[in-house]
Amino acid sequence: MSRKSRLKKKNKQKLQKRFEEVSPQVEDEVVDDLTVDSDQSNQVDKKKVVAAESDSIIDTPTRKLIGRDVRMILFTLVGLAIVLVAVKILQQQSGYIDTFGNWLYKITNIQTM
Repeated sequence: MSRKSRLKKKNKQKLQKRFEEVSPQVEDEVVDDLTVDSDQSNQVDKKKVVAAESDSIIDTPTRKLIGRDVRMILFTLVGLAIVLVAVKILQQQSGYIDTFGNWLYKITNIQTM
């Protein structure tokens, strides 16, 4: 075997290891499910393959992180909506918002032309 061929083989093996580390090992489970359920119809097998593939796109820890982020975004949006409604009601009931706006304008010394 030439040196070039050995280097190519080593590089292929390294790449294969990287892909195996990155990609989840769901393919083995799908194959096992298909061999065990060989008596059932092909439609059921296809559904399992599709379900397993959809599960393998995002792994469980990533799903948990995404779920936590989505919940945080929803809580933030609900909190902002509550603050805006409270400010609107306070503005209608009293003049505190207008006086706060005038005070903020004077303190920040905004120059308009």
